[in-house]
Amino acid sequence: MYHQPEPDSLSVELRRERSIRRMIKLLEAKRKRIREELEQLINHIALLVPNRSTTQSQSQSELLLDAVSRLGDEAFAELLIELMEEVKTKD
Repeated sequence: MYHQPEPDSLSVELRRERSIRRMIKLLEAKRKRIREELEQLINHIALLVPNRSTTQSQSQSELLLDAVSRLGDEAFAELLIELMEEVKTKD
């Protein structure tokens, strides 16, 4: 009968920390890709919405914000607004 010793608390904590760091790397990569895709969408919104469909009082960014607000996802809307402001400051 082989009895496997219980892992000590240090090795358990090290494995936990390694798993957390691995997950952070994955999440950061995913977040970066999502932000890049949304920035590309914002930069190319003119291709999606023809100028003749917008009135003078409604810019293309306002149309995008209206569409996002109708999705009902506040976190996504806030992220998009944040990215739109970043894109404006870059230009």
